Amino acid sequence: MFDLDNTLYPHHLNLWQQVDERIRSYVADFLKVPKDEAFRIQKDYYKRYGTTMRGLMAEHGMKPDDYLDYVHKIDHSPLEPNPALGSALEKLPGRKLILTNGTRKHADAVMRRLDIGRHFEDVFDIAAAGPLASLALAVFFYFLRNLIDRAYNFPPLSAVIGFLAYINLALLIFNMIPGFPLDGGRVLRAVWWARTGDVKKATRVASQIGKGFAIFLIVYGFFQIISGFFIGGLWALLIGTFLQQAAEGSYRQLLMKLSLEGVRVEDIMSKTVVTMEDGIPLSDAIEKYFFKYHFVSFPVTSGGRVVGLIALNNIRETEKEKWHTTAVRDVMEKISPERVLHPGDNVLHALSKMLSEGVGRFPVIDTGGSLVGILSRRDIMKIMEFKTELEG
Repeated sequence: MFDLDNTLYPHHLNLWQQVDERIRSYVADFLKVPKDEAFRIQKDYYKRYGTTMRGLMAEHGMKPDDYLDYVHKIDHSPLEPNPALGSALEKLPGRKLILTNGTRKHADAVMRRLDIGRHFEDVFDIAAAGPLASLALAVFFYFLRNLIDRAYNFPPLSAVIGFLAYINLALLIFNMIPGFPLDGGRVLRAVWWARTGDVKKATRVASQIGKGFAIFLIVYGFFQIISGFFIGGLWALLIGTFLQQAAEGSYRQLLMKLSLEGVRVEDIMSKTVVTMEDGIPLSDAIEKYFFKYHFVSFPVTSGGRVVGLIALNNIRETEKEKWHTTAVRDVMEKISPERVLHPGDNVLHALSKMLSEGVGRFPVIDTGGSLVGILSRRDIMKIMEFKTELEG
């Protein structure tokens, strides 16, 4: 088993430094913080969680696939064919495997540049980490149980440890079924993607296999229930339903990501924006804005500067009898960095922000603090539908 980075090639080529810098850029873009703050967060998560990725997943619900794809898109040109390394590998007996905490695509690129791919039987990337951990635990508990049986002959403890070995082995077998989003499906997708270069097709194939396995579980669960094994059948039905939804959701999420990749807020935002002054009464806001334009929210201005956002829900919280005497500024939500977008923001990030904040429209502010547009969820859905239909 060979480690990949800074082992099969020298450290001074600085490939991993590129990855480190892209991690920082990802953190800055994902959390919308300056680069120096992103660096602090990156190192803090590394210390507390072992990896920055795990910290982002734990504290911000980040999906690992996008992160791994982004941080390993580096320049591999410093690597050159290494005949001496190839000759040394050829002389080594036995099977040769690569273990990397990067992606399989990154590992394949490194091997291709070094011209050593033919010497390795397979690559275990980060997608295989879960199954490998389950395998290691199953083997560990199996030998520990045998040791206890021989040395102490204590059946209760032996039974518990044997059960742990069985559970980890069962988990390994289940997770290695080659259907997305199980670990086996992630490995299959990584292999297919590395071989074809088509992440969309790789995800579709892995998702279809995942859905097929889910349907098998649902049918199996149904027959178990009618055969009298209600609890086992119910569990199979629930797991099958969950896997089917997860497989379909994973593929839809990829289509969404691909359709919005490279699209910026300024590309699709509405540049003609209807605003209301913060001093008008709520009754005028209803009659002259909400009823007239049929928008669910409006940016609120004061002296030409955006100071807040008002939605119907803000007005509903005020008694109708007070609408004539209550000003918009009294019920609006004050503007904050979390409630605005910038022209250069990625649309995928904007959509994520809208969903997490529960807001359907965001004002777009330039670096000078001026209102330059507004982006709605409807705008994003339109471009997604258009690009998805166009690309088939």
